[in-house]
Amino acid sequence: MLALALVAAACTSSAETTTTTTDAGDVGSSSTTTTAPAETSTTPSSTTTTAPPLTDIPGSASDSLDSATVERMRSQIADLIVAAEEVRGLPFLETPTVTILDEQEFSDRVETLISEELDQAETAADQAYFTMMGMWDEDVDLYQFLIDLYTEQVAGFYDADTKEMVVPASADGFTTLQEITVVHELVHALTDQHFDYNDEYERRFDEGTGDDAAAMAALLEGDATYFQLVFMQELSAAEALQAAMESLTIDTGLLDSAPQWLQDDLLFPYQEGLKLLETIVADGGIAAADLAYARYPDTTEQVLDPAKYLRTEAPRDLAPLDVSLPGWEEHDRGSLGEWGLRLILTDTLQRGAVTQAAAGWGNDDYRIFANGSDVAFVFSYVGDSEADAEDLANGLVSHARTRMSAGESVEDGDGLLFDQGEVYVFIDRIEDEIFFVAAT
Repeated sequence: MLALALVAAACTSSAETTTTTTDAGDVGSSSTTTTAPAETSTTPSSTTTTAPPLTDIPGSASDSLDSATVERMRSQIADLIVAAEEVRGLPFLETPTVTILDEQEFSDRVETLISEELDQAETAADQAYFTMMGMWDEDVDLYQFLIDLYTEQVAGFYDADTKEMVVPASADGFTTLQEITVVHELVHALTDQHFDYNDEYERRFDEGTGDDAAAMAALLEGDATYFQLVFMQELSAAEALQAAMESLTIDTGLLDSAPQWLQDDLLFPYQEGLKLLETIVADGGIAAADLAYARYPDTTEQVLDPAKYLRTEAPRDLAPLDVSLPGWEEHDRGSLGEWGLRLILTDTLQRGAVTQAAAGWGNDDYRIFANGSDVAFVFSYVGDSEADAEDLANGLVSHARTRMSAGESVEDGDGLLFDQGEVYVFIDRIEDEIFFVAAT
């Protein structure tokens, strides 16, 4: 797993975020108010630590970097290692490996790692699906867009596979904003040493529903973001102002050009994960953050409504889909979860209506099939109640009519059929269940 620190997340993560959107068609025009976690809920357990000698910090640096720059940065990292231990209330079991790269090598490293994570053929099928669903411009290459986006946005990362912190070099040493990012990544390294989370994340990513991996990522990023904010509380007023001013100079042009749902999805583990951690700490203190690694959230519903995590609310029973399409290849299967449903409806409904339509999620199961450039999506859902299913069904009908090239609809049995446009859509609701099909 790569724990990538996005610049946008460092700039926007907050303990409490209130977003007011005046128009569904202008979702970027929002007012955001942020505050740091309350002092009473963030005091870590008492620890006495000393910065490790520079010679004891394993790792390497780009050959192009002069020794003074490397020594200056390693000195700062030594202090930040101590800071991470103090805010998180845990000691490093071994000094983390730190790799310092010049701008070009850092960019190349990020691009290589993202390329390894993204399969180009699979991303092309993803693009076909998003295009069919009215969520992506078919003329924009999704694969290259994601490569460019992460290369632009990543400010540093912890690689749990290699147990390595990778940071870009700075001739004058880390700025305050970069120090905040490094502490965030060091919290990942610290919790990985204590709780060894990577195997479980990889299992969920490879074998799980997708929704369970997103939920776990929210806990990991929420933890690092929460204690990053504790670190920020110790900054002087001048340092805090410097970090704020620096964040305003960062180029987020590519991120800003992405569809709103993609922007939201990238920020989800940081922003919603932070809210989850706040609830966990408020309920059980800092020690509860450690205990959460023995009971990861299983659904994004538990992240979006942390009370459901605390009471371990499980998904409702739902029979798995049994679908056969001769000549088609199954591209993906899993669960959209409450968060996935919100993403589909983000650019269709106003924010409050999106939340209402998705909030009654009980469980879901989907399959995506590919046949050359064609794609098909089959989805079943059960709500917490019939009213919840009705809210979502109405949202999906609105989405088909306004975002998908499905043409006019006609009643077909008890369902609604769109078969006059470029995309075929069928929606049927029976009490608290929904069945949805879309295909090019």
